[in-house]
Parts: sequence; C-alpha cells; structure tokens
Amino acid sequence: MKKAVLYLRMSTDKQEYSIESQRRVIEDYAIKNKYEILKEYVDYGVSGREAEKRQSFMQMIEDSKKGEFYYVLIYDSSRFARNLEQSLVYKSMLRKNGVSLISVTEPSLDDDSQLIADALFGAMNEMYSRKLSKVVKRGMMEKALLGEYISCAPYGYYKPKNKPLVIVEEEAKVVRRIFAEFLSGKSTYAIAKMLNSEDIKTKKGNSIDTRWVKKIITNMTYKGYYCFNSDGKQIIKKAKHIPIIDEEDFEKAKNIFENSEKRKKQRQKPLEYNKHWLCGLIRCAECGQTYVYAKYYNNRQDRFRCGGYTCGKCTNHFSIGVNDMENIVLSKISDIYPNYIKKVELKNIDNYNKEKDIKEIEKYKKALEKAKKAYLMEIDTIEEYAKNKKEISQKIEFLEKRIENNKEEKNTIKEISILEVLNSNESMELKNKMARLVIHGIEVDKEKKQISIYFNA
Repeated sequence: MKKAVLYLRMSTDKQEYSIESQRRVIEDYAIKNKYEILKEYVDYGVSGREAEKRQSFMQMIEDSKKGEFYYVLIYDSSRFARNLEQSLVYKSMLRKNGVSLISVTEPSLDDDSQLIADALFGAMNEMYSRKLSKVVKRGMMEKALLGEYISCAPYGYYKPKNKPLVIVEEEAKVVRRIFAEFLSGKSTYAIAKMLNSEDIKTKKGNSIDTRWVKKIITNMTYKGYYCFNSDGKQIIKKAKHIPIIDEEDFEKAKNIFENSEKRKKQRQKPLEYNKHWLCGLIRCAECGQTYVYAKYYNNRQDRFRCGGYTCGKCTNHFSIGVNDMENIVLSKISDIYPNYIKKVELKNIDNYNKEKDIKEIEKYKKALEKAKKAYLMEIDTIEEYAKNKKEISQKIEFLEKRIENNKEEKNTIKEISILEVLNSNESMELKNKMARLVIHGIEVDKEKKQISIYFNA
C-alpha cells in the first residue's frame, strides 16, 4: 500500500467543493488505486491565494520532511493553490522531500508535461481567483448601494440570511441607555464602568470598555444607515433595517463625542513626552492589566494607573506618581545591582531605519517579478506591465537613494552602568531596554497596599 495523506480546502465560492464531497471522491480514488491514507489536513473557509494563512497546508508541507508519507492526494489543483508562484514553489518543496502531489480529478502526465500543466493550471486558477474577488466585491457594492447590510450584525441586532437586520430588544435597551447616559453628560468611561458593574457583556461575552462604548456612539447603523468601504470608496446609504436611535439624538451624541476628541488632541503633547521607561513593566495585581502613563495638567505630577481601571474594566483606582515610582525602582536597583555594567550601542544618527528600507526594496523587487510573470502569462497587458514596472522601479530608486544619503558612521559602543543610563538623558527606548535586563516585572497590589519588584535571576 502506498502511504498518503489528504489535503482538503473549502472557501465559500463553490458548494461542490465542500469538504465532504472532496473527501468522498479522494477516498474512492485511494481505494481503487491502493493508497493507504494516514492523515488528512483540512483548511475551512480559507482562500487559496495565500498559503501562509492556511495553517493545515503549512503543517502538511512541514510534515512532508519527516518521510512518513510519499503522496498528497487533492481533489484538483485549485484546492492546492490559486496563486501560480506559490503553487510552483510548494510543489517543488514536496518533490524535494520525496512527496508526489496527486490530483484525483485531473489527468496524470509525464514529468515534462506536468511542469507545463502545473504552470497552466496555476495561471488559470489565479485568474479565476482574481476574477472571483472582483465579482464578490462588485456584488457587495451593489448590495450596499441598495441599502442591504452585508457585515456581521452589531450589538443590538441579529442578521437573518438574505434579510434586513432585526432588533434584539434586550441588547437594544442597552444601546438606548448608552446614548441617553452620554447625552445627559456621562463620559464613555463612566458608562463602561456602570455597565460592567451590572455584568453586561458584549456579543462575544467580553467585559465592556471605553472603546466599545465609543464604537456604539459612532456606529451609524443605530440611526438606520449603512456605511460600506471598498477599494478606498465609502458608501453611506439609508438602510432597510429599523433604527434603534432617533437620527437627531444620534447626531447630537456624535457631535459631543467628536468635539471631546478634538479637545483631547489639542491638549496632547508629542508622544515622546508621554512615554516613560517603566511603561510595560508595571501590572495590576487585581486584573493583570498593565499600568499606563496618565498625563496630568495644572502642575500636577503625572501618574501611573491601572489600564483596566482607565477602560472601566477594573475597580483598582490606586495610582502612583511617576516620580515616586521611578525613585522606588531606582533605589531598589541601586541596592541590588549597584555596579551592573552593560555594553551599549549608541546611534550617531537620528531615527533613520536602514533595515526597514532594505526590506521594502526586497518587497518591491518581488512585486516587480510578479508583475513580469503576470505579463508573461498574459494576465496583464503590456501597457499594464509597463505602468506597474515604472511605478515599482521609481519606489525602489527612491529607497536606494535614501540609503545612499544616510550612510551612517559606526555607532559608538560604550560600557555604562544601568543606573547611569536610567539617570541620563538617553532615549526612553534605551532606558526601557536597560531596565528590562534586570527587572522581570512590577506588581501593584491595592488590597495589600504594596509594590513588589521582581528582578531577573
């Protein structure tokens, strides 16, 4: 018996490619041709265009190195991949591992003919996938223009198949209450805290936070409209479902929220002023959330406070001044690691990231190769190829010039103590890295009224 595995994949485009029908056809083929099926790999509802997103597929490629099976049985080549480049790459990987790919509904050919067939089938499948994507987008666009809701139902509604949204009264009461409380002057934080105290959950059963409340207040579904985004185009139409909130009340709440957000932005300082090297190290003993940096004004000391409490999820309201926490930590480090020396690389230039530009260039070079293949396979016209080539080449040229203009000197390497860095004017990023060398974590316990610092072994 020939040792084999099955690979089954189903997207949402064709019912005849259901997992059950694929399995049945392949198992019949295996019995007739004396294959012993050892295992099956299945990807449900996943597109065939990006292999990396198919967990079972990638696991099968990895397992092919072990020598436990010698054949992969598939329904047809489109189940394996709908991207020509990936199809050829992964078939080559299987062959190198001594594994043959068998399509049970397509003819078996000799090696030379198979290479041509692989390229042909791969190109056809990729073209079909692209066309299908365009058809689906166009269909969704048409439905949106007719005011049909095509996304997952938001809180307060459920979505029957091919019908408008239907109100879920129990949830709708919460939505109406959120708008009423917000219009009466309550903050999103106060609303989240109030709902959590009553053990009200989101559709997924999660605790409510300020972000969730903000999404409710700004979601125009509740006033009876539908917003759809596709390829940079936004469609806003009067929808077919019954609104939960009166349009006038919705607009009032939206204006209050937007004005509040504008005022917050006006008060904000640049990001570097808000960060601190202790960020990410302090946690709440009650909820496990990270303590966040809270900016205060009118000459009041900035503070660290529980991120869960800030979102209305935690009852721990205890906060501590940034300077006070910094002094506590520095004192402890001084006691335990007074002479800890570390070699530190200090950059001589500003914030230019050469590695990022190199990665971008590699990405664009691959895009150039794909554009060339699309032309050679007659997927794109010569005009389309010329346009794509020009645009991509210009981006590569720009990045290469930027690398040339930012040739940096060798960075300075200094031996300095952790305490020296933490007490210096070095960047918060460097200070945070140095602190993490010795600090595993800091826990704030409101009940015990203590701050525990855990150092690395």
